[in-house]
Amino acid sequence: MRDNNIALPQKLENGLLLRWATPADAEELAAFNVRVHSDNPDDPATFLTHWVHDLMNGEHPTTKAEDFTVVVDTNNGNKIVSSLNLISQRWAYEGVEFGVGRPELVGTDPDYRRHGLVRRQMNVVHAKSAARGEMVQAITGIPWYYRQFGYEMALNLGGGRAFFWNRASNDKKVDEEPYQMRPATAADIPLLAELYKANTANSPVVRVRDEALWAYEMFATHRESPYARHVYVIETTGGECVAYTEFNHWGRAFHVRELGVRAGHPWRAVALFLTRVLRHKADELNPNRKEPIDQIGFELGEAHPVYEALGRQLEQPRAPYAWYIRLPDLPQFLRHIAPVLEQRLAASVLAGYTGTTRLNFYREQMTLVWQDGNLQEVGTFQPIRLESGDAMFPEQTFLQLLFGYRSVHELDHAFADCYLEEEARILLNILFPKRPSNVIPLG
Repeated sequence: MRDNNIALPQKLENGLLLRWATPADAEELAAFNVRVHSDNPDDPATFLTHWVHDLMNGEHPTTKAEDFTVVVDTNNGNKIVSSLNLISQRWAYEGVEFGVGRPELVGTDPDYRRHGLVRRQMNVVHAKSAARGEMVQAITGIPWYYRQFGYEMALNLGGGRAFFWNRASNDKKVDEEPYQMRPATAADIPLLAELYKANTANSPVVRVRDEALWAYEMFATHRESPYARHVYVIETTGGECVAYTEFNHWGRAFHVRELGVRAGHPWRAVALFLTRVLRHKADELNPNRKEPIDQIGFELGEAHPVYEALGRQLEQPRAPYAWYIRLPDLPQFLRHIAPVLEQRLAASVLAGYTGTTRLNFYREQMTLVWQDGNLQEVGTFQPIRLESGDAMFPEQTFLQLLFGYRSVHELDHAFADCYLEEEARILLNILFPKRPSNVIPLG
């Protein structure tokens, strides 16, 4: 569904104009994003040029040039002074799929900041996302900022463990390698889809990938874009595929961003093989580098089988950051994932539960009506007092519980105005267990 007629163009104050971008804006938008997002002008973030062009050149599966908003100054040669974009994708919550709109590349020229330009554009892309039927919006970004647009930091982002070759026992040689590694081809995509499930098996929220997305990320993206995927297949010496991995390198490390091992094959043996292969690659690259590669970053989220497989050979965990999540219609989303909630309930000490749970978010209220373990209705109630209800969650904190980012206990401890009656506490612990996710975003 194309939706480019949403409320644009709009004339703003002081000669500014908000409109959809066109392919003719690509060069200027690329330069704009490098300029406003580079932390060090002497070391510009040129990779952003490739990302912008990938999103605007018509090859991206979900995003086109017209999915960018731009604010131009008509009094200054139609110079682009602010912009952002929307990258549509599909995620799944324990297998239940839903649409997600990802705003990104949010930036404003310093001379035009603090005039509400990002808010105007956010309103537009939120409307576009809703028109596409996307239940959730999600963004990676700087601390606090996106809370003012209805977002809550509510889902794990990143995290991992480091492997250093110079640690004792981390650089053992073997007489004969049990595996070999080669770049993945298009013919491997069906197998990669199977191995992707092994990579994300511990993640309750994942991004859904079809063959077109695999092909785009592996072959159509500019190789220097941060969202290019450099995928390899790991095989036995007899040619049987046992695993896949995806990695790139910058700074002093190889960064392993995906790793999945086929059922029945040892994670530890595959992981150790990968550390040796990457050590060999580092030895090839380092003579021509000012900064030698001396480590591997396994950037696979907070929980992943490889951490158990390598054990104390890895450094201490690097804590994850967080996705910002916006959920404009919480009752709709809860109805959508009802099969997951009912399944969790059926496997619990409250199997067959009947009752009504009153959730009070202070500004609004919601009821979950259960009958014999089935979610019959998501409704509302009128509180007699401000603190009426079986469970109280201030502001958007319930989203942290919903997406497994924090437990009931953690929210209760962190927020004095989060309060739960005991039965509600037991029920919500069952429905929304704390489980870290590792969503590999579509960029």
